[in-house]
Amino acid sequence: MAHKLYFDNVGTSTATLNDGILIEDTTGGTPNGTMEFFDAGTLTNESRAIDRDTTLDITSWGSASGDNGEKRNDSLQFDFGASKAIDFVALFFNAAETDSMRVSHDDASTGEVTLLSNQTDDFSTKWNIRSFTQVSNRYWYVEATSGTLAGVTEIFFGTEFVLPIGGDSITTQVPFNSFVSSTYNNTEFSNKIDTELREWTISIPIVTEANKTSLELLQTNYKNLYTFVYYDESTYHTVRLAKPFTFNQIATNTYSTTITLKESP
Repeated sequence: MAHKLYFDNVGTSTATLNDGILIEDTTGGTPNGTMEFFDAGTLTNESRAIDRDTTLDITSWGSASGDNGEKRNDSLQFDFGASKAIDFVALFFNAAETDSMRVSHDDASTGEVTLLSNQTDDFSTKWNIRSFTQVSNRYWYVEATSGTLAGVTEIFFGTEFVLPIGGDSITTQVPFNSFVSSTYNNTEFSNKIDTELREWTISIPIVTEANKTSLELLQTNYKNLYTFVYYDESTYHTVRLAKPFTFNQIATNTYSTTITLKESP
């Protein structure tokens, strides 16, 4: 087990989207489990998948059966422009969902896809992570495999970032989320700005050049505006960066730093 960060480090936000249908092949009149992608205007507002807005959802996303009992699953294709190594997909839900989805990939924009065995349901509100063995390909798909997959507002793919830390490297606190100020006549007042949220301070004593590049990408693309996921070996937390990184060089191409994460309401 390890502490991990999950964020878009493969360029999902700039991928080309195409909605369509994954249809099960029925050669000989019997469904055989092989799925092929066909371009079709099946989804509504599919651009919301990568617009960085976690409030508005993709609509008209469902699953049905054809005349021969074959599956006809509404799908969203992500074209990364080149092959990308990926080992998870993250989906943000604005409400709990019990219908299922699945991830697939391919080296062509149409035709048979390779299915990944992470068909699942019981999604909670906020970010949900579905991990799988790392594989590289250009085209990636998210498909509805049962009912109506509702409430999906944002999707990103990536490779998990394992935090290179020891067991005593993390402190957790729940600071008072209020500020104290005063008026012009020095009357002091406090203002509560939100609910009490956890904050993690993670000290990383050794950061490689590759680690530094990944963290810099996180800081550049997310700042403190957008949420991602922190896994603490038991729970997935929706978080934001609370402070920018400072990298202290301790040897050639080797650094130390501290990550401060703020729980998102």
